[in-house]
Amino acid sequence: MAFAAGSTADAYSARVNSACERDYYRFCAKYSIGTPELRSCMLASRRSLSRRCVDALVAAGEVPKRYLTSVKR
Repeated sequence: MAFAAGSTADAYSARVNSACERDYYRFCAKYSIGTPELRSCMLASRRSLSRRCVDALVAAGEVPKRYLTSVKR
């Protein structure tokens, strides 16, 4: 599972795919992988995303580090 727009799912690390899979199915499964709609959904759900997912996204450069402070602990 990967959700950033402008890239294919193959471009995402195994860490992001693994870390965010549950969040994807929980919040945004109705959107296709790699679409702008999926990215928008995940951004809208950012306060509910798991810390594991956000950590992986930050490490991959997909979201800014400031997202770490907006995630529930």
